[in-house]
Amino acid sequence: MRLAVFVVDGVADFGLSAVLEAFDMADALRTEMERPPAEWTIHTVSLGSSVHSARGHIIPTTPLSDLSGQPIDTMIIPAVNVLGAEALVDLVSDAANAPVLDQLRGARLGGVHLAAACTGTYFLAEAGVLDGSPATTSWWLGPSFRRRYPRVQLDESRILCHGNRVTTAGAVLSHLDLALSLIHRASPDLAERASRFLTMGNRTTQSQFIVPEVMARGNPLIAAFERWVREHISDQFLIATAARELGVTERSLQRAVRADLAMSPKDFADDIRLERAVYLLRTTTLTVDAIASEVGYLSGGALRALIRRRRGLSVAEIRGVRAAR
Repeated sequence: MRLAVFVVDGVADFGLSAVLEAFDMADALRTEMERPPAEWTIHTVSLGSSVHSARGHIIPTTPLSDLSGQPIDTMIIPAVNVLGAEALVDLVSDAANAPVLDQLRGARLGGVHLAAACTGTYFLAEAGVLDGSPATTSWWLGPSFRRRYPRVQLDESRILCHGNRVTTAGAVLSHLDLALSLIHRASPDLAERASRFLTMGNRTTQSQFIVPEVMARGNPLIAAFERWVREHISDQFLIATAARELGVTERSLQRAVRADLAMSPKDFADDIRLERAVYLLRTTTLTVDAIASEVGYLSGGALRALIRRRRGLSVAEIRGVRAAR
């Protein structure tokens, strides 16, 4: 099995290291298995002989052209160290990166399995190889990604997403999930062993890490709605009331939130309430009923159900985080 880790200038140091370390760990453990999977060869490749990482380190690479004629099974694109959505779109659409996109399209046509994590997913999307496919990306990039790439079936709440010969992963730490999922394709047993040595738990969602305020920034109406909800967080309000006070119709608000965040205004309001409730659970000794009242729910039972449904955790587990600290 031959893997190419495709890097460009500005590649995120952690993302690249996480991918390489995960495969190194699996390679070391492979020799201890009775029936090990086939050995793989990993090349760190670029369009030239080196790139500069985000922290300025020179990373020697194999020119991708040197691998022509040598079959590649999987190509992985780690993140680049660009946090803002607009700057990221400028980067992947820059004429200087057109050859990168051409290489990704060619690899796709050649049957190569493509994989990317975090901001690296934008390269796959810009190349068009995610069109019609389920995919994920870093949670804070969801609105921008959805607007620019409407043909992609985006679910930014997920940490990992598998399509047809393509795998995408979420935010920075998800590089490890991505690498382990690719190792799993060769040997589930080896992936499980490697995850233990890397102390990686069974994480499937980014939902618990989402900051609603950040998600709202790209759209003035959604940002205004987010502020309005925080100002009325202890009230049991109607979405129609919020829309009226923001000077728009309820349908316009519904359309805007659905288009950018792929959820209803009520679900977004629940996320804002939930963020506040979790903060209070972790930092105060208030009862669940008292916190429920603080964030606009009639009972502690309703809040418990929301936490279980949206975070997959119990109140005791959330308060356990506070105790552990």
